Amino acid sequence: MSKPEYRAAIIGLSGIGARRPEEDERIPVYGPMPGSHAAAYDRHPRTRVVGACDLRAEALADFKAQWADVWPDARLYTDYREMLDREKPDLVSVATSDHVHADMTVAAAESGARAILCEKPIATSLEDADRMIAAAEANGVLLSIEHTRRWNPSYLEAREIIRSGEIGPLRTVVCEQFSRRAMMFRNGTHLLDMICFFAEANPQWLAAELEEGFEHFTEYKGDGGKDPAVDPYASAYIRFDNGVRAFYNAYKVNYPGSQFSLTCEDGRIEISDRNASLIRSRSHYESSTSPILAEKYAMENQTAAVGELIRVLEEGGDLVSPAREARKTVEVMMGILKSHHGGNCRVDFPLS
Repeated sequence: MSKPEYRAAIIGLSGIGARRPEEDERIPVYGPMPGSHAAAYDRHPRTRVVGACDLRAEALADFKAQWADVWPDARLYTDYREMLDREKPDLVSVATSDHVHADMTVAAAESGARAILCEKPIATSLEDADRMIAAAEANGVLLSIEHTRRWNPSYLEAREIIRSGEIGPLRTVVCEQFSRRAMMFRNGTHLLDMICFFAEANPQWLAAELEEGFEHFTEYKGDGGKDPAVDPYASAYIRFDNGVRAFYNAYKVNYPGSQFSLTCEDGRIEISDRNASLIRSRSHYESSTSPILAEKYAMENQTAAVGELIRVLEEGGDLVSPAREARKTVEVMMGILKSHHGGNCRVDFPLS
């Protein structure tokens, strides 16, 4: 018996929503790893995009130019509600600006969709995040949030080493983020989410400060991440209810990148998007470092996110990036704002 095909629809056709990776005919492997929702659906053998939506005519024309050979019958829309009503997709991607995720996700959950892949952060307010979660749960819809590193083999392997107890319990997580786009809501959400990913606990309290010049920044209204000047970097100390202590420091500098140091009772893991290492010390003066070599998989990142939704729909199980986990990151960011405007005071969770 052949396995069913899933009808997919994409709301938001920016780069992360619709970019098609360039193929290199000189290299004898099947295509680069997808870096967008559309490319992930293209790679998955059991999904077909039946509709795509954006308010901008140029984005719709660009989508058609890029993907017409793959999905010649996909219909284009400027009204996402019309698309959901006409196409009745099984899978819906919400790849719009972060501050407008909520209404689209709620509409998709109420339209008969079976699973939703929403870009990060889940929302820019706890009220919106809670609306999205409530709609998904009330309608029995899977809601996965695209915090990409949760489907990255290296980060998953690092967490498995910690879970195994091989180097003892996790004590501290130190995260640095640096680039001209080290903005808390736009890109910091990825790193704050990974702190929660490794801590595997609920934030208990924090103290924080924002970038200078954001003294009156009390609410992020979103601009799609276009302008770093409207989204601050931040520093925070976060205490989790299992005793893990986390330190998050971001800076807007020319040097781009990010990195984590995960210190356990009997060793440390250093990991970034470039490499990962396991470090053990015999004394203050002698240590050994070995690379963490994660397996390579047929599906990673966005493709794995799509594949996971289909697997959980058919077989059950838990998502690696569920909406309630993503809500923690929004609550941490709200806590950072509250601490900053309270004179860098301690802020307890859950937020009142």
